Amino acid sequence: MKSKKIYLEITPFFPTSKHFFGPYIYDQANAIRKSGKYEVVIVKVRNKHNPERPDKKSNVYEYDGFKVYNLDIYDLPSSTLPGLFQRINFNNMMKLLDQTIEIKPTDIGVVHAHTVYPAGALAVELQNRFGIPALIQHHGLDVFQQDSGRLLKGLANTWNNTYKMRYFLNLVNNAALNIGVSQKVLNVLNSTEGFKNTSQYVLYNGVDINKFYSLNQEKSELFTIGCIGNFWPLKDHMTLLKAVNLLKERGLQNIRVKLIGTGPTLQECQAYIKEHGLSEMVIFEKELHHRELNAFYNSLDLFVLPSYYEAFGCVYTEAMQTGVPIIAVKGQGIEEVLSPEDKKLGLIEKGDYRHLADLIEFRYNHRSKVDYDFDIDQYITQFLQFLEQEILPKWHKGQR
Repeated sequence: MKSKKIYLEITPFFPTSKHFFGPYIYDQANAIRKSGKYEVVIVKVRNKHNPERPDKKSNVYEYDGFKVYNLDIYDLPSSTLPGLFQRINFNNMMKLLDQTIEIKPTDIGVVHAHTVYPAGALAVELQNRFGIPALIQHHGLDVFQQDSGRLLKGLANTWNNTYKMRYFLNLVNNAALNIGVSQKVLNVLNSTEGFKNTSQYVLYNGVDINKFYSLNQEKSELFTIGCIGNFWPLKDHMTLLKAVNLLKERGLQNIRVKLIGTGPTLQECQAYIKEHGLSEMVIFEKELHHRELNAFYNSLDLFVLPSYYEAFGCVYTEAMQTGVPIIAVKGQGIEEVLSPEDKKLGLIEKGDYRHLADLIEFRYNHRSKVDYDFDIDQYITQFLQFLEQEILPKWHKGQR
């Protein structure tokens, strides 16, 4: 018997030494570990046919104090009929727990899955078989993963999405708790026909305040704007570039924009910059490790990401934790944590580059810091208290 109950996290996202995707999962797991209430175990699920292997000879790697156990998932391509190999995948997970990690179901106090599938499917089966409360955390607005899979077209894709919706609805309806990174995410669940699980919790993506904080350094005479985000259409970098071009036309050229990211719309943005003579104003920076981002944020006067499909957005809170004001799009998850003043000065309608230019110009003329506290340790303390008071007692008493 373990001295502490296991807090089992099943997740498709977790950083490696070479890939930084999923630092927010690491920060959350680390905060749970620091609480001292649980021993945290990380199982990282990955597609059997396209595994991301830090070491091809090993299914285990270490990252900042965590052992991460990789679990290869069998599935058909293009998210076709997810769960078809659930028995095989679950049995493989049980072998991993028993033979590699060396823990038993009775050692596990909570299983916390990130995304509905495949993590949520494995978590709910653990719950059904062993009575371990399953938490499913939803990080995006495509809660039921209807946009995943690109090979199926037409009626085949429609039929497959109908199957997925029915299968995933059963999972979220039976989970002990559904967690949203914003109320906006939970609203997606609650507006879905057939969803009836009232056990819900908003857990914002907090910030490790030992990583992100104000350096109180003097700023350059240049007004520096930062933007971190992959170059996808929904991130809408073009709206920012159009705003910068408008400011240039107004004669405001003492501005520098630092962009970090890669993706399919990058070439389009580069072409726009060249065509409009913005090369001296817009700089492309290399990808930075999560630990290096504090210096980047502290070099900024303003952070702008005009994304219009954002469940929450860790980059906003990281920037604000260092004192940097932000500009985002109305109706996104980040709006829930902004003060009334910052909603007025920091939100635009989707694609409204003229309003964005006006807000940038205002911040240029009225340079100031913001004061927010997104301490992840506080968020996790409150979350664990909620679990202990509202969720775990029901399972201990068999009132499910």
